[in-house]
Amino acid sequence: MNKNTIMKKAVSLTAAFCMTFGIMSSISIDLFADTQSDLEARQAELAEERKSIEKDLAKYKEDAKETEEYLADYDRKMKLQEEQIANIDEQIKLYQDKIEEISADIETRQAEVDEGVEKFRKRLRSIYISGNDSYASLLVGATDFYGILTRLEFAERISKHDNDMIEGLKSKITVLNKDIEENEANIAKQEELKEKEEQYYAELSETYNNHAETKAMQDAMVQDYMDRFDDIVADQQRVEQELQEEIRRKQEEAERRRKEEEERRRKEEEERKKQAEANGEEYVEQDVSSFTSYTDTGFIWPVPSVRNMTDTYGDRYIQEEGRTAFHGGIDISKPGCYGEPIVASAGGEVITAGDTGNGFGYHVVIDHGNSIATLYGHCSSLAVKAGDIVKQGDVIGYIGSTGYAYGNHCHFEVRVNGQRTDPLNYVNINN
Repeated sequence: MNKNTIMKKAVSLTAAFCMTFGIMSSISIDLFADTQSDLEARQAELAEERKSIEKDLAKYKEDAKETEEYLADYDRKMKLQEEQIANIDEQIKLYQDKIEEISADIETRQAEVDEGVEKFRKRLRSIYISGNDSYASLLVGATDFYGILTRLEFAERISKHDNDMIEGLKSKITVLNKDIEENEANIAKQEELKEKEEQYYAELSETYNNHAETKAMQDAMVQDYMDRFDDIVADQQRVEQELQEEIRRKQEEAERRRKEEEERRRKEEEERKKQAEANGEEYVEQDVSSFTSYTDTGFIWPVPSVRNMTDTYGDRYIQEEGRTAFHGGIDISKPGCYGEPIVASAGGEVITAGDTGNGFGYHVVIDHGNSIATLYGHCSSLAVKAGDIVKQGDVIGYIGSTGYAYGNHCHFEVRVNGQRTDPLNYVNINN
C-alpha cells in the first residue's frame, strides 16, 4: 500500500469521523435543546403567572391599605362620637342631680308650709276651745280702749305673719317646680340629642364593621396571593435549578466537543506537519485551542464604563416587593447607564442568548470551560447569539431593564458547576 493510498484512507476516515461527530453533536444539542426549551417554556409560564399574581397582589395590598385608612378614620370618628355621647350622659346626670337637689328643697319648703299651716290650725283650735271664734273673745279682759286696740292689732299681726310665711313658702315651691320643669326639659333635649348621636354612632359602627369585613377578605386574598407567589417562586427556583443542571450538562457537552475538536485539529496539525517534513518544507505550528482559557487571562469587569455596584451577592430586601430574597450576583449600574456596552468577562462559548422567561430578560450565558460560566442579565439588546465564540472584552450586549428589573443595570453572575457563587471572588471594579 503506497503513501497516496494511505493518505486517501486517512482523509476518508477523518471525513467519516467528522461527519459522525457532527451527527452525534447535532443529536446531543437537539436533545438538550428540547429539554432546555421545555424548561424555558415552563419558566416563561411561571414568569407570566408571577407577573399576574404580583399585579393582583399589589392591587389587593393597595385596596387593603385604603380600607385600613377608612377603618382608622371611622375608628377616630367613633371615638369622638363615644366622647360626645359620654358628655351628653354627663350633662343629663348633672340635670338629674339638680332635679334631685331641687326636689329635696321642695320637700323641705313643703314641710315648712305644712308646719306653718299646722301652727295656724292650732291657734284657731285654741280660739275655738276658748268658746268664741270671733274677735269679740279677744276683747274680754280689756280694761280700756287702748287694750282693745292692742289685742286687735296683735291678732292681725299673727294672721298676717302666718299668711305671709305660707305664701312665701308656696311661692318658693312654685319657683322650684319651674326649675324642675326646666331641668326636665333640658334632660328631654339632651336625651333627644343623645338618641341622634347614638343613631349616628350606630351608622358609623355599621360602616366600620362593613369595612372590617372587607379588610378581612382583602387580608385573606393578600395572604392567598402571597402563598401562591411563594409557591411560584419555589417552582421558579426548582425549574431554575433544573435549567442550571441542563446548562451544566451543556457546558460539559461543549467542553467535550471542544476537546474532540481540538483533538481533531491536533491530529490534522500533526498530519500537516508530517506532510511538510516529508516534502522538506518548514512548518509553522498553529494554535488548535477553541478559545483562550480564562486561566490565562483571568476575568475582567463586565461593564468597563460603569464602575459602580448597587447590589451585591447574598440576601437582600426588595423594597418594591416587600420581601427578602437571595441575590445570586451583583448589579452594576449608575444614572444614565442605559445602552452602555457589556463585555465578555473572559473568553468562551455563548451557550444562551435571548429572553428565556427566567426573569433575566435579554441575557447571555458564556461557558468558559472547566465548568465555569458567566451570566449577563437585563440587557436592552444583545450583540451575540448562542454558539458564538467570544474573546475577553468582546461586546456581547447593552445595559437595559428587561425581565424582572427595577431600573437599568447589568446583573452579573459567576456559576461554577451550575451553582451561583460570589462574582467578587473573580472580578473587581478596578480590573
